[in-house]
Amino acid sequence: MAATLSFTPEKGHIILPFGDQMALLDTGSPSSISSHPFNFGGKRHTTPNQLMGFTTRQLSELAGIKIDILIGCDILSRHKIRIRWQEHSIDIGDDTPDGSIVDKMVSMMGCPIFPLRMAGESTKALFDTGAHLSYIAPALITGMAQTGQKADFHPFNGHFTSPTFTVETALGGKAFTMEYGILSGELGAAVDLTLNMTNTSAVIGTQLLEHFDWKERWISWHLLS
Repeated sequence: MAATLSFTPEKGHIILPFGDQMALLDTGSPSSISSHPFNFGGKRHTTPNQLMGFTTRQLSELAGIKIDILIGCDILSRHKIRIRWQEHSIDIGDDTPDGSIVDKMVSMMGCPIFPLRMAGESTKALFDTGAHLSYIAPALITGMAQTGQKADFHPFNGHFTSPTFTVETALGGKAFTMEYGILSGELGAAVDLTLNMTNTSAVIGTQLLEHFDWKERWISWHLLS
């Protein structure tokens, strides 16, 4: 039976309250971490308390948000999940009803990937619910003027400021504009490697969900199936 959980959109992140614990829903992480066992999707999960030496305490300090649990793709991939951003709710369970399907995601290297158009080109993107600001391959914004800059952070690189660009984006026949950052240095090289390995052109965060009202049009999928 499908279960519905309410979440808080803290700084663009999906934060689920589990009693006095707070969980981050993160499709950008291949693994989950927590210092204590927790229940999700009707199952009890016991995970490592760190990922490559990084803990939820360090994540909380970087994000400025209380995060006790990080739920990554190793757990999310076992469930059918519908995110209702406008209602601050997620539905979990195989019998979760589909909305009007815009497109389906597939899994590549453990990451959810979907097709879309950016800057007039048909391409694909990684979907990362652990991020709000999205990042685009520099080749797609060649010749475009920078429209701003935003502060962000990465677990292994700390805080940084990224130049941002406003790019025409289309998904499922719906066109809108979204803000994308670009990355440089070691972090930029790491993201470029990920994009090349997955044949994608962007890492898109939860800002995508702000453009969809689930009652009229929705991105519905078996998250990683």
